[in-house]
Amino acid sequence: MGVITPHNRKSVIALAAIFGFGLGAYGLSQVYPPLGVVSGTMSPAQRYVESLTDGEIPAHGRYVLVDAASARLFMIEDGRVRDSMKVIVGKPDTPTPALKSIIYYATLKPYWHVTPDLVRTIIAPRVLKEGDAYLTQRGYEVVSAFAPDANVIPPESVDWKAVAAGTQEVLVRQRPGPANSLGNFKFELTGGDGIYLHDTPKKELFAQDQRYLSHGCVRLQDAPRFARWVLGGDPPLGIAPPESHLLVRGGVPITIAYLGARAQTQLAGLQ
Repeated sequence: MGVITPHNRKSVIALAAIFGFGLGAYGLSQVYPPLGVVSGTMSPAQRYVESLTDGEIPAHGRYVLVDAASARLFMIEDGRVRDSMKVIVGKPDTPTPALKSIIYYATLKPYWHVTPDLVRTIIAPRVLKEGDAYLTQRGYEVVSAFAPDANVIPPESVDWKAVAAGTQEVLVRQRPGPANSLGNFKFELTGGDGIYLHDTPKKELFAQDQRYLSHGCVRLQDAPRFARWVLGGDPPLGIAPPESHLLVRGGVPITIAYLGARAQTQLAGLQ
């Protein structure tokens, strides 16, 4: 496992963008039936893969499939499912998009860079109601940029009414720690347009059958187990500084798809 410094992180992402891979998918219709589309109409991001053709799952190497329909992730190696776990995917109004990508690195103890819409609709109203204590208690900080050398801006200098109204934008991140919404692990997807896999402190949500609860990203039931499989060993979480990047040797291709019953039946023999 090699360490990526903040200086060369952009280079790794740029290099990753030149790679491509065939669509793959996996489902077990007998054990993990599709949960189905939870809204009345299906968005383009939720369009089902009804059937699969030969060669769409690599016969060699590691491969990750997230079946957003059944809210499960499958770890596939040499054409066989080696492990799987529950995931949480996007809500009906913010569905997880179907995509293909490659995981090139894992981030340990990540900062959560809060998206502008969540700053406007959730954080700003809570600050107006509860004051700066809301930010302090949850580890939020206003910053000049999403960068290691960013300056922290005093929250009292922000016009939170303007932020809530959408006439002013500020950058807010959440420091690593027990309350961090990304937990201890984050797995970015090359060309994923802001979609990534991550840990979560809210483990109780995985007990629900309907796990369409996120804003689009994929939350992992057991991120440490996934990290061990992706990295090929135990990550040095105890000694890692915040926002540590570990190379995933060779990269691991990943597909996020909505699998229909027919596609799952085709792939049931891979376990």
